[in-house]
Amino acid sequence: MNINDITITSLETITAFDCVTGSYKFTLDELQSATIAQTQDSQEVTGKQGRKLTSLKRNKAVTISGNNGLVSGGLLELQTGGTFENKATEVLWADYLTVADNKATTNFTAVGTTGNEITSVTVRNDNGTKGAVLTQGAEVATGVFTYDPATKALTFAENDVPAGSEIVVHYKRKITADVLENMSDSYSGKCMLYIDAFAEDKCSNVYRIQFFIPKADFSGEFSFEMGDSQTVHAFEAESLAGACGAGGALWTYTIFGANTEDAA
Repeated sequence: MNINDITITSLETITAFDCVTGSYKFTLDELQSATIAQTQDSQEVTGKQGRKLTSLKRNKAVTISGNNGLVSGGLLELQTGGTFENKATEVLWADYLTVADNKATTNFTAVGTTGNEITSVTVRNDNGTKGAVLTQGAEVATGVFTYDPATKALTFAENDVPAGSEIVVHYKRKITADVLENMSDSYSGKCMLYIDAFAEDKCSNVYRIQFFIPKADFSGEFSFEMGDSQTVHAFEAESLAGACGAGGALWTYTIFGANTEDAA
């Protein structure tokens, strides 16, 4: 097959595997963009009167970067050096409740030391601003409420919180969830990467392209922009030479027909 000029028409997926075991790690399949950037240093060799005789080329480097339209759990593990665990954990919760007959009931069970299960109770004024802040105690008193985890009931002092008043209740609740801890002494990892794309030549023949990066060292620097715009999961990795079985290859570029059959 004689390959001339082609146009890469679509980026499909980036798939990661463990460098040592070869086990599957994750796939980025909502890629907005991806870049493979190559750099190379050169040093001039000069002669008489500074004439350039030749150049010494060295330090070839390849950087892979891009943006995924979804936040990837597998990519997060690689970037932080952590591992997701499905386990019991505590989360801070907020209930917006209405007081009736000096009582209100949390939607979930607050956890904590006995007598200190509720983090805060704040009365909201009619105009929505912050009002009185109440504290939890062993007995009901002015400015002090009690909480019963068995019934999830908050009880207030007579006339302390008028009926119909809205309160904001912050407390911790225990749930089972997928948790990733970004530990200060764990760092980003390495993996094998396969980048798949489609391409066409000048005659509209369709090809598949695959970049294989034997050892991609991921950067631990990334950010999540949250607000009015979509949150995008950005990534960057550097290709390292010397991967097991890859020799000195930084990447391998393979182009083949979209319907290519198995080789004999």
